[in-house]
Amino acid sequence: MSKAGPKNNYCVPPLHVHDHVTQCAAHFLNWFRSSSPEHIRSVLRCGLKGSGGLVDEVDYWFQNCLEDASEPSPELGYWDAAEDGPWTYDTLSVAEVAKVVWDHSRGWKPVDFAWYGYTTSHKAETEDPFGASRTHS
Repeated sequence: MSKAGPKNNYCVPPLHVHDHVTQCAAHFLNWFRSSSPEHIRSVLRCGLKGSGGLVDEVDYWFQNCLEDASEPSPELGYWDAAEDGPWTYDTLSVAEVAKVVWDHSRGWKPVDFAWYGYTTSHKAETEDPFGASRTHS
């Protein structure tokens, strides 16, 4: 019997990928986490389907990923084919991806998004998750 490795204690629960929609939602969360806390707060206040809400945010990300993944890549910082693989999500429903993110992150504060993907041990070594945050409209 092999010895089990150390358990990863995540700052916020990771999104478990079990299909193409959840895989896309995980990529979105990984991108969205570096938005400013003010921007995240604004999106969350607008709700899932409200103007400026999460569906609009996922749509914004989709459109920029499509452009970024095109050849030759404009390298906008939304989708890196070398790191993320080919963009294969263009047939997915933006609303469905947003709903997965909404349901998974229910109850999170804006700062919690910055810690998505981080373990508690990594958090202890990191000063400010928003140190390089970005904003967009």
